[in-house]
This record gives sequence, structure tokens and C-alpha cells, in this order.
Amino acid sequence: MATYNESPDLEGSIQEKKDIDHDESAGDNYHEPIEWNFTRVVAVIALCIAYVGSQVILYFVSSGLVYISEDIHTNVGNWLLTANTLVVAGTCPFVGYMTDLLGRRWVTIAGALLLIISSVVMATSHSLGSAITSMAIGGVGAAICELTAIAGVAEITPVKWRGVTLSLVTFSILPFLPQLTYMELLQLHSTWRWAFGIAGLWNFFGFLGIVFCYHPPPRHNTDGMSSMDILKQIDYMGAFLSFGGMTLLLVGLQAGGYQYPWRSGKVLGPLISGVVLILAFPLWEWKGTKNPMVPWAIFSGQKVVAISLVVVFIAGMNFYAVLGFFPVMLTALYETNPLQVGYRGIGYPLAIFVGACGVNALLSYTKGHIRQMFVVCAVIMTAFGGALAASTPFNPNFAVVMATFCSLGIGAIIVPALTVALYACPDRYIGTTAALSLSSRFLGGSVGTAIYFNIFNTKIKSKLPTYVATAAVGAGLPVGSAMEFVGALLGPGGGAAAAAEVSGATMQVLQAAGLATRWAYADSLAYVWYTTIAFGIISIVCCAFLPNIRRFMTGRVAVNLH
Repeated sequence: MATYNESPDLEGSIQEKKDIDHDESAGDNYHEPIEWNFTRVVAVIALCIAYVGSQVILYFVSSGLVYISEDIHTNVGNWLLTANTLVVAGTCPFVGYMTDLLGRRWVTIAGALLLIISSVVMATSHSLGSAITSMAIGGVGAAICELTAIAGVAEITPVKWRGVTLSLVTFSILPFLPQLTYMELLQLHSTWRWAFGIAGLWNFFGFLGIVFCYHPPPRHNTDGMSSMDILKQIDYMGAFLSFGGMTLLLVGLQAGGYQYPWRSGKVLGPLISGVVLILAFPLWEWKGTKNPMVPWAIFSGQKVVAISLVVVFIAGMNFYAVLGFFPVMLTALYETNPLQVGYRGIGYPLAIFVGACGVNALLSYTKGHIRQMFVVCAVIMTAFGGALAASTPFNPNFAVVMATFCSLGIGAIIVPALTVALYACPDRYIGTTAALSLSSRFLGGSVGTAIYFNIFNTKIKSKLPTYVATAAVGAGLPVGSAMEFVGALLGPGGGAAAAAEVSGATMQVLQAAGLATRWAYADSLAYVWYTTIAFGIISIVCCAFLPNIRRFMTGRVAVNLH
């Protein structure tokens, strides 16, 4: 069995050594023996359940954000998405570091338990505070469980087949692909809260499988060390700089232009402080500690990991553009029948799924030639994402097709790029590398969500009342009633019924205002899709620099389960 081959001394335990990690002499035909007994199979299934459970809470929130926001009486529901992705992005590096240092079993059990708690709290939330708390708790659980699932499965299979095995992990998300349809049906017949009851039950099954069957081998990083020695070598400063920096940066991005002006101290303070801490983080890891949270050995001797992280970051930005705003498009521009919305929402998660599984599996058969494949996928993501800007209230089929192909490109990049990083990294740092990849994805998602919501919110605030007033007056509403009509239709507690009571409001006026509302959303969302083009071009350039990875694709197995 392959081992970590690390010495028990404090400093040497974290430093890179020459071992089987990148032993090219092992050859493509070298394979470690693997015994697939009942316990191993159940453990892998439990890890797959945990992988899915780490994502479904966020997916359900994004799909039902309008309903949830109305029910908990908030107009800043986007903070639910931001809270989750922010915590995941900030927690992942520290979790990966700790699991590589101390082992995965008990950390994974804790993560599964947190996902259960998050599901229960979200299902019973009646205020923004409790909902954000739920999403933050779920973010910690998601960081742990998604990381452990990816790293845990990757390290028990031959390296050359990591693409195939990780595509099977991704395949396990299949039952929840129609999450938008589920949410619409639950809201139609009962309440959105049942979605999180389902998520809690799913995570409970994963929790049981992990408790009884997941027994990874002990890590050798801390052999011969006392508990106090272990506590002393943890990179607390690195954790503070990374988590604190990302938190402050994203809080500033989220508040700027949305809750406060960009020149406000409440925006500039967090933004500047966050940038300073983020810039200080790599300097600290390089010169400030002997036991860094992110060992430089992960990047030494190759550029695959670094480029992959950038690609994952950009793909994460576009992923959350589709995840957060295409459901808004379906409900605001087109048919409001819940079933129709749900059916139109099946295509894009299915495309992400097909792209992720298909390209991930193909990685094992490319003989290392991945550049061309990634460039093509990035072009697809960018072109079709930008094409969504041409969506109008009268072309729902066009919008669905564009979103589906864009999502195919996103899926073909966001998961396979992570797998590419795991091909090239040293085996002893699989957990840390997976954590960096996940953090890049979620950080990209958080930055993207903040940018896109600010763009959309700025545009819709200016366009919606103007469009509605212009259309209503054009349909016969007296000019003197325009302001009252707009306030009745769009204001708190307002709607069509309230607007109908305004003097001069006829059915023709209401219909014109309804169509104008849809156009306001279409034109405002277009700026979100335009913005994705710029980020997509960056991803294309980065993919063009990916090297051949054949030298890493050997038959070695990192660890074996007990």
C-alpha cells in the first residue's frame, strides 16, 4: 500500500519529500491492490451522499429564493447565498489542512452533523437572522463534506483513474438535478420548507454510513507528537488572514452600491481591509511560518495546480451567475405557472451534470492532452452565457437553450479543473489541494454573486419604475396617477390588486404594466450576462496555458481504507 512517507518530527512532518507521490517510474501499468469489500463500498456511497448533501441546501435556497425571501420578510435574500458560499470559501483551506494533518473521519462526521442541523434550522426559519445562521452552519458542513468526499474517493483509487472515479462522485447528484421543479411543486402543494426536510433526511443517511463504515487510515503527519505539539503547529495566523480577508472583501462587495454607496466608509473599510489581509496571506505562508496552511510543495515543479485554481475561480463566477439569475429569469420574464417554470429549469442543471461527468471521465483517456478540451469548453461557456443577454419576454425557448449550453460548458470546466489539480498535487496534500479548489470555486461564486447582484439591483431599481410608468401612461393611465400607480404596484405590500384601485387604472393599463415589468427584468438581467463574457474570456486564456499532465497519470494509489 502507498504511504505518506513522512517523518514524525514537527518541521519535517509538513515538508515535501521525494517519494512515490510523483514517481513516474511507477508507470501506467503499476496498480496498488484494492479490496472492494462491503465496508469500502458503503463508505464510498456515504461519501457520495455527503457530497450531494453538501450542495443541495444551497441549490434549494437558490431555486426558492423568491419564496423564502417573501416568507421571512426580507428584500436582501441574496445574503443567504452569500453567507453560505462565503463560509465555504473561508473554511475550506483550513479544513483541508486539518484533515491532511489529523485525518478525515471525525471531521467528516462533524460536517455531516452540521449539514443536518443546517437543514433543520432552515426548514424552521422565520427571520433573516435564523436563515443566515442556517446557511453559515451549512457552509461549514458543506466545506467539510464536499472536500472529504472528493479527497477521500480520489486517494483510494489509482491516480490515472481519478477522472472516472470523481465523475461517479459527481454522478451521485442525479436525484437532485430537478431541484427547481421540486421547489416549485413543494411551494405549489405545501411549502418550500419541506425541501430542507428532505435535505436533512438525506444527510442523516450519509451521517450513518460515515459513522459506521468510513475508517480511513491514520495520518502520519503527527506521529509521536503530543496534543499540545499538534495545537502549536496549526497555522492559526494563516487561517485568520485567509478567512478574515475573504469575509471583509465579500462583505464590502455585497454592501457596495446595494445597501450603501461605494464611497461609504461602511463599504471602503471592509474592502480595503479585506484586500490587505488577502495580500498578506501568501506572504505569511511563504515567510511567516514553518508549517503553512497551504504548503508551497503543492505548486512546486509544475504549473498545473495554479492554473487549475484560476480556471475554477472564473468558472465559479459564471456558475453562480446561472445558478442565481436564471431562475429569476424564468419566474420574472416567462410563464409563472410553477410546473412550467420547473420544467424549463431542468435543462441547465442536467447540462452541468453531463458536462462535469463527461469531461471528468474523459480526463482518464486523454493521455494528458487536456488543453484543447478545456479551451473549447470555456468558449462554449462564454459564448452561450453572453447570448443570454438577447433573452426577451417572448423567447423562452431561446433562453432555455442558451442557458443549457452555457451550463454544459460550466460543468465541463468547474469540476474537471479540480480533478486536474488532484492529478498533479502530491498525494499527502490531496485534502489541501481539494480544499483550495473548492475555495476557489466558492470564492469565485461569492465574488460573482456580489458583483452580479449589484449590477442587477442597480439596473432594476432604475428601469422598473420608469418602464412601468411609461407603459401605464401609454396605455391610458392619467399622468397625474403614474407615481401612485407605480407605488401601488411595486411598493411593499402592493401588487396588481392594489394598483387596480388607482384612479384611471384599467385592465389594459395593468396588462401593459405587467409586460413592462418583464421587459425591465430582461434588460436588467442582460447586464449580468454581458459581465460574464469578460470573465469567460479570462478563463479561455487560462485554459490555453494548461500543460500536458500525462506524467502524473500513473497507477499509484495514495491510501487504502481499513
